[in-house]
Amino acid sequence: MGLLTVRSWGGIRNKLILAILLFLTIPIMGYKMLTEMKEFLQRGQENALSMASQAVATVLHNNPELFNPETGIPHELSSEQDFYVYELKETPDIDTPEIKKWQPILERAVNYGESHILQGGNNYTKNDLSFDHILGVSSDKRNIYSIFMVNDDHHLFRKFKGLRVDSGDHLRIYLQQDNIPAQNFIATAYSRGRMGIYRMDEQWDKPLTGKHDNLFTASMFPTKHGYLIKLKIPRKLINESASLSFSIIDVDDEKSRDIETEIGTFKEWTEAYLNRVFLPAPSMERTINAIDLPDARFSITDRHRRIVATTGQLLTTLTRDDERNPITATIFDWIFGSPIDEFDEPIRDTREFSWSAIEIALRTGEEQRFVRPSYDGAADVITIVYPIHGESGELGAVIAEQSNLRILAELRISLENAIGSTMLIILIASLILISIATRLTIRLHRIGQETSNAIDSSGRILSEQIVSDSRSLDELGDLSRSISGMLSRLSRYTHYLERMPRMLKHEILNPLNIVSTSLENLEREIPETASSKKYLLKTRRGIGRLGSMVQSLAEASSLEDALTPGSREIFDLQELLDEYLENYQNSHPLQYFKISFLNSSNSNSNSNPNNRLLINGWPYAIEQMLDNLLNNALDYSYPEKPIEINVISDTHNIEIEIKNEGPFINAEIRDTLFESMVSARLESNPDRPHLGVGLFIVRMVATHHDGSVKAEDRDEVEGSCFRVTLPLELNKEL
Repeated sequence: MGLLTVRSWGGIRNKLILAILLFLTIPIMGYKMLTEMKEFLQRGQENALSMASQAVATVLHNNPELFNPETGIPHELSSEQDFYVYELKETPDIDTPEIKKWQPILERAVNYGESHILQGGNNYTKNDLSFDHILGVSSDKRNIYSIFMVNDDHHLFRKFKGLRVDSGDHLRIYLQQDNIPAQNFIATAYSRGRMGIYRMDEQWDKPLTGKHDNLFTASMFPTKHGYLIKLKIPRKLINESASLSFSIIDVDDEKSRDIETEIGTFKEWTEAYLNRVFLPAPSMERTINAIDLPDARFSITDRHRRIVATTGQLLTTLTRDDERNPITATIFDWIFGSPIDEFDEPIRDTREFSWSAIEIALRTGEEQRFVRPSYDGAADVITIVYPIHGESGELGAVIAEQSNLRILAELRISLENAIGSTMLIILIASLILISIATRLTIRLHRIGQETSNAIDSSGRILSEQIVSDSRSLDELGDLSRSISGMLSRLSRYTHYLERMPRMLKHEILNPLNIVSTSLENLEREIPETASSKKYLLKTRRGIGRLGSMVQSLAEASSLEDALTPGSREIFDLQELLDEYLENYQNSHPLQYFKISFLNSSNSNSNSNPNNRLLINGWPYAIEQMLDNLLNNALDYSYPEKPIEINVISDTHNIEIEIKNEGPFINAEIRDTLFESMVSARLESNPDRPHLGVGLFIVRMVATHHDGSVKAEDRDEVEGSCFRVTLPLELNKEL
């Protein structure tokens, strides 16, 4: 029956779930394939970008004059002395303190402090005066903008109604064009907002001579740590040879209004040390604007790593929502996050590129490739550095850039579609498999349930046919028909066993009647003595009980029924044990039995006359149980070793222990020792056949008397101990 028990639904389902999980390797392999495809496409993108870079380098190689100083490209550029003008995506507002539009390039601002003091600066600290400065050009190239983020521990505006233009913190501007002497300007303010611009044609130490000028536009705004100056310069003022410098003047004494400190963007008061403004060369830009490679940006550097021209735009925004499946897109975005459809990548100077790559390209004349993250890290930017050859050496390099945003978008859509299709297939396959498993499980459950109901608790066959799936042609149909055949054979065998007691009745009662008649004749012929009367009484009682057992066995339909014939009776178990053990000892004169009666205090006595051990049950069944226990102990006992019989009683229960010295209980049958048809007889007794029902009868008798039985190995010596526990009948008299 155990083999036919239907296992839980989880068994088959778990196997199916495992099979379904194996299906998930399909999208994983697809993801791996797409990853490899990404690498392949990116290599193709690199090759295309390299060919374009080579084409640009060839064009510039054929036009070396574009790198001449006359075109606006100075020979040298100092990071401290020269200004690089960065491109602004949005035009800044002069009249507000807001600097959000400057954020993309603010990190490139240069700090000016103690090393750039032009005058004053006694006992200088950074909090006294310092500033960050940067230049930017608007997208329309019409104006150049500049901001000064000034740290000043004591900010003073220009003295109200004062004639001196230098009576407060102010900005000085130095502008030189071609060979014309430098023009000097002061930007100052009475309060926050617009600043007045004054041309200083006279000496700086004569601030009353300033003349108002509208050439520049500037504003001043106090800040937490000082103030902010925003300046707008017309682009036309800055030609290829122009120099533009600045200094910040700090005035701290509100009474004297004397200059405390001056810090400039240059270090000496000579025109040679003024700052030069570097803008992309227009002639170079016009030349490379003809390059048409979608979503790519080309920058040209000279041999000093200065960007002299830029063309093209990186693909920074890509919307493909119309190509995405709404369902898979929602799931994909929930698991992996939203797709990259935009990233930030402002114009950068060569400090943002790999200097080593540019240096190697210029030194070796060989192309350099690398992939760098975008400014905000949302995408990768493929970068190619290709040297530009000239007759006198390397003229510069082409820096070609292209984002992988389009590749990422295409791969994501492909991956979403692949996973969506795969998940649909898996879902359909899973539903099919689960439905098949459910049907199989239901069929197995029906077969198992019907098989279980075909046999009752006592082992009787109630039905010989399993109807479920009996007509099916698959494996379950074969199983159903096989179980039906097995039940049919078991039914015939059980019927044979049920008829056997009635057949044995005739075979046993006839000899038993002969013994009884002979006993009566013997009783009349022998002299009546106390001893003969005792033995004749015991013999007649034994014949009577044997006849009752045969009659009960004949009338019973099973062994269990044979052991429970009629109503119970209350009897003294000690009297039964005394008589039974005496008879058993007489029938085994060569075997030594050590018999002990123990009360709850473990006091030892050979008898227990004052305490009656009353049992409600069947005396002959108890004797049959003792027969099987003692016979089992004899079969497994070493020669000449005693068998201990201990009767232990307390107020509620009685325990009968039967101990022998012999082999330990076989571990293989320990758990099934008291089941039917289980036997492990010694090989030394092959002529004593056993059906394996002795200990089964022991358990059955104990159970019918509301007791229990267990077997265990002995601790003190090698052997086993069988212990039967029976309840006592309290407050009853015979």
